[in-house]
Amino acid sequence: MKMKKFLALMVTISLIIGFAGCSGGDSGDGDNGDGGDDGKVYEWKMGTIYNDPVSRPDFNAFGESMQTFIDLVNERSEGRIVITPFYNSVLGASGELYDQMRRGELEVFYGQPMSNIDPRFGVFNLPYIMSDYDQVLELVANPDGELYKLGQELVADNGGHLVSSGASLFRGFFNTKKRVATVDDMEGLKVRTYEDPIVHQFWAGISNAAPMPYSEVYTGLQTNAVDGLEFAATSVVSSKFYEVGKFYSDINWQWTWGANIIISQEKWDELPDDLKQIVSDAAWEAMEVQYELESANTSKAIDELKNNGVEVYNLTDEERATWIDYARSLDETFAEEIGEETVQRVLDAIASLE
Repeated sequence: MKMKKFLALMVTISLIIGFAGCSGGDSGDGDNGDGGDDGKVYEWKMGTIYNDPVSRPDFNAFGESMQTFIDLVNERSEGRIVITPFYNSVLGASGELYDQMRRGELEVFYGQPMSNIDPRFGVFNLPYIMSDYDQVLELVANPDGELYKLGQELVADNGGHLVSSGASLFRGFFNTKKRVATVDDMEGLKVRTYEDPIVHQFWAGISNAAPMPYSEVYTGLQTNAVDGLEFAATSVVSSKFYEVGKFYSDINWQWTWGANIIISQEKWDELPDDLKQIVSDAAWEAMEVQYELESANTSKAIDELKNNGVEVYNLTDEERATWIDYARSLDETFAEEIGEETVQRVLDAIASLE
């Protein structure tokens, strides 16, 4: 009898211990405390203005890199994170997408944070601050880069978590009227710009500049509503603008901070540590894809423009100097718009490479 009571007592104790072990380790909020898998599935929407690589597979480093990120996360998380892409501005322009991300309506934004969200973002749009991709790879497309860290701080102040930044691209000038070599050649031209105060100030000083939605540019060139636009060679080819214009100049006036994967801070905080690592690794690998494709595609795009009858003009050092001098004449105005402290931080970071 005593033996039976003892065995019954041991069974009861075992059941109590087992129940406590099962119930005590799971917080039930998506993170079980040690970064493990609690079975929760995170379903995310990812929005961008860039083209769908399925419908536009050529000269589309942005679209390809975004899809790379999505595929890697979906695969490596083994279904614990499922990301659905929304390309081609179907959810809105960049500013709208960023606002949706801040409000929690969109989990992931891929693109360029605009200065109409925060004037300090304009520091990444300053003309002629980056001279080549070597600088960009050192300062921005690098988790230890000084300007990547600045970007993280600014994005954090605006409700997001900057997971990675890519090399993006440099923008030249395409038009329907004539060869453009110096700043003076811009006189009288109607130029489409994207909505950004820094961009508008730069072009308004040398041309008739006006914002226009990207979706309207082809028709605008065709109907002479605009004569040209500042744009990368790869984007000119991808959009087939060569069908309506025949002049491209490598003024490379602006390096754009256009390849960024930004996650809502709220959604980022929900992730257990192991999924954060998967997302981060995938984001940086996607940025490597963006750089490799953009680098390879740029030379191909130049050849494609020439093959389609576009005159591609390479500026001389003297001609390029007219653009740089003009840009530097606006530095004080830009600093007032952006904030002197932020501008100085960027200038110091670039100077440190010299």
